[in-house]
Amino acid sequence: MIEDNGSTVCIDPSLPLLDLIGKKYTMMILGVIGNKENRKNFNEILRDIPYSSSTIISRRLKELQVLRLISRSEDMDGVNYSLTEFGRNVRESLLPLLHMVEKTSLDKI
Repeated sequence: MIEDNGSTVCIDPSLPLLDLIGKKYTMMILGVIGNKENRKNFNEILRDIPYSSSTIISRRLKELQVLRLISRSEDMDGVNYSLTEFGRNVRESLLPLLHMVEKTSLDKI
C-alpha cells in the first residue's frame, strides 16, 4: 500500500505491469512505438533500440501485447505494432519520471 494525499493506493494490481516495465528494453519499446505516428514494424523497433537483440525485442513485444499495452496488426505493409490507449497512458505517465531522471544526474545521488 502507498499513501497519497490522504488516500491509499494498493499496488498489487500493478505488479504485472511494474514487473514488465522493469525488464530490459520495455520502456524503450514503448517510447519508440509512441514516437511520431504511433505505428512501427519490427525492424523499425529493432533499429531504433541500439544494441538490442531480435530475440529480446520479440519477447517484449509479446509481453506488451498480453498486458494490452500494444496491439499487433497485419496489413499489406506487413506486421505493425501500435500503442493501445492504455499503452499511451502508461507511456505518458512515465515521461515525468524520465524527465526528472534526465535532469537529476544519477551519479550525484
